[in-house]
Amino acid sequence: MTRQLKLVFRVLYVLIAFNIGAAQQLQLKIMSTNAVETTIIDSIGYSNTFEDYKTLKTEVQFLKKQLTQQGFIEAQILKISEDRPLVVAQVSLGRKYESVQLYADKSLFEFLELEDVKDLDNTPYYMVELTALENFLNTLTNFLTAKSYPFASVALKNISPTGTSMLSADLVVLTKEPRQLHGVEIKGYEKFPRPFIKHYLGIKTNTPFDLKTIQSKTDALDQLSFTKQLRPAEVLFTQDTTRVYLYLEKTKSNRFDGFLGFGSDETTGSLELNGYLNLNLVNNLNFGETFRLNYRSDENDLKTFNTQLTLPYLFKTPLGSELELNIFKKDTTFTTAEQAANLFYQINPKQKVFLGYRSSQSNALNLEDTNDLIDYKTSSYEIKYTYQKRTTQNLLFPIKSALEIRLSTANRKTTSTQTKQSLFLVKGSKRINLNSRNSFYMQFHAQAIESETYLLNELIRFGGINSIRGFEENSINASRLGVLASEYRYQLSPTLYIHSIIDAAYFEAPSLSNQKLYGFGFGFGLLTDAGLLRFNLANGKTERQNFKFSESKVHLSITASF
Repeated sequence: MTRQLKLVFRVLYVLIAFNIGAAQQLQLKIMSTNAVETTIIDSIGYSNTFEDYKTLKTEVQFLKKQLTQQGFIEAQILKISEDRPLVVAQVSLGRKYESVQLYADKSLFEFLELEDVKDLDNTPYYMVELTALENFLNTLTNFLTAKSYPFASVALKNISPTGTSMLSADLVVLTKEPRQLHGVEIKGYEKFPRPFIKHYLGIKTNTPFDLKTIQSKTDALDQLSFTKQLRPAEVLFTQDTTRVYLYLEKTKSNRFDGFLGFGSDETTGSLELNGYLNLNLVNNLNFGETFRLNYRSDENDLKTFNTQLTLPYLFKTPLGSELELNIFKKDTTFTTAEQAANLFYQINPKQKVFLGYRSSQSNALNLEDTNDLIDYKTSSYEIKYTYQKRTTQNLLFPIKSALEIRLSTANRKTTSTQTKQSLFLVKGSKRINLNSRNSFYMQFHAQAIESETYLLNELIRFGGINSIRGFEENSINASRLGVLASEYRYQLSPTLYIHSIIDAAYFEAPSLSNQKLYGFGFGFGLLTDAGLLRFNLANGKTERQNFKFSESKVHLSITASF
């Protein structure tokens, strides 16, 4: 019984303490001796419940600042009572001023690039609404900072009324010495390729200093796969120098990608195995270089070997180079070797333009070749444009959008003829986020060869996991094609997503026209410690063909970072 009484007393104690604490909250009422001014105060609004007297007085001061910003520059706090719990603050608003005339030398107005400067008795002035005065002064400060005056100050002096609702003041600007950027220091990743500072980020030394502009430029580091910014850029001012510090970290950017494909032979019904290996090495020499190697072995004894080397900012110039070697072999029918060399200029962190030369040579291996499978050599000049936008926040989908456009004019030579050709290629992809879990992905590929005659061994080859899914890899030949691949993606967790497959394609070949293909299926992606594991099951059909589940294609791939 005694224990129960103690428990009751403790509960009562807590309730009484709570009620006393609640009763000690202070209530604030701000008013003026003038009913009109009290209405204005109430229209602005203020907090009226506080835990302590100090916070209450801060709220009264904040209201006074708001009144000043609205033109009541004569506003005063007359009295704050000491009564509890209701505290009454008496405020006098005074006259409301609508605008202020800022006077200064004409040369100062020209330096500040202010328009609509007026003259009064040959004295220039600039009119500003009082409600916009604070933003106006902040804008001038930012303007001066961008003009390399980070320590500039802006002030108003000799403020006085000139009418019932007008003020006048002298605009005073102290710029001090302008600052130049003398150097950029890298912390954390000291071997970061220096040409990227000047040409990629556009930060140059011995130029006017503006920290906000520099910090906005460093946002472009998010578009680089081999580094990340640990914190915003900082600046160190000394008496004679100005140095910016970038805090970077080298990230894992090498990629190893491969997949296995399973399908059944249409003739024998036996299981077929195919796949590819894709190695992507980025910035291993701390030069910003990229080396790609791709080897593919497809159904029908198709073998592909591709390499590409990208070297940015050659000899510390804005120009870079891209070199390619591609070899394709179709069983014992023919081989094709292609080389390309391009110079490129990086317009900005997302865009590049290329100008280059490409040559290819194909040899028929079967001595009983037909008229459309013969040896040839092709040389072409091409221009190319690329765009890529990365999103570092999403590990499953690091590329938000991409675009590649390539135009070429070519000359094809055989033992008996020369033929002028035109080639174009457009590839693009886009990820549209519907919300945090749902997204829609589209990939478009259009390519064509315009020629008077076509050879079988020069046609475009497509089909498979990277074009229209549900068909054998590189099993379709075309002189022109268009492919639209789409996925609806649902992200179950930060490391797992499932998706649909809805693909459609249109192509033409020398002996075929208006051919339509469709691919349907589903898949998933799982981010593991080893890398990104992807699984696709897709079934492809032509326009006049029925679906056969036995002809479905299963693709497994894993992309590992190291």
